[in-house]
Amino acid sequence: MNQPPRNLSGMQIGRQTLSQAVSAAVLDRIRAGEFGPGDRLPTEKMLMEEYGVGRNSVREAVQALVTLGLVEVRPGRGATVIGVDSENVLDSDTLSTLLKEKTVDDLCAFRRLLEMETAASAARNADEAELAAITHYLEAHEYASKAGSSVSAADDAFHAAIARASHNSVYATMYDAVTGLIANARRLSERVPWAIPRAVEQHALIAAAIRARDPEAASAAMAAHLDSAVEAIHEGRELGGPLTLADSRQNGH
Repeated sequence: MNQPPRNLSGMQIGRQTLSQAVSAAVLDRIRAGEFGPGDRLPTEKMLMEEYGVGRNSVREAVQALVTLGLVEVRPGRGATVIGVDSENVLDSDTLSTLLKEKTVDDLCAFRRLLEMETAASAARNADEAELAAITHYLEAHEYASKAGSSVSAADDAFHAAIARASHNSVYATMYDAVTGLIANARRLSERVPWAIPRAVEQHALIAAAIRARDPEAASAAMAAHLDSAVEAIHEGRELGGPLTLADSRQNGH
């Protein structure tokens, strides 16, 4: 039996798109325990009928939940809840805010400023062991790229090594927090053919500037790299369609 459309009047539609209202409503149902880890969400058609919205709004809503790492999409299985039962999970209001595409863009902008200073600080403060770690993950990232395997772990480790080399524990903590929040959004870039090869080249420039003890060059190289990363995220977003489980095993920036 079809359910009557759910009331979205309390979702502040005037300040949200329909897709944001639907994703926030589904998020509330997940947090309330209606859908648990491993449970499948209703089909696109069912969600369209429940919320009285079109297919595009439903697809965008599911994509937002995928971006936040709350849902995964498997071919032939549909959207499945990953789970939000960790004691460290963000509260519902914060997650609802992060569903907005603009918030992801704002987080990317904050990450750019943070990592520009992190790279500059690493150029000033890195010791030999930290320089060796940066070089190691640079090479691991390049090797994975050439092998056609996932570069995500090496990519994250490269940036984390730079954060540690800054000798500022707050930078390292903030890096982990911001990149964790936008991790799934970053995976949109894997749809873009030029993203990984360009990242390999830009990582090399960042590492070279840090080794040369040139804070200004390190900051500029990091800024150029993260500008490209955001460009790739936007281009991947425009290519359309939700991320799949296979997508989520690939690369980041």
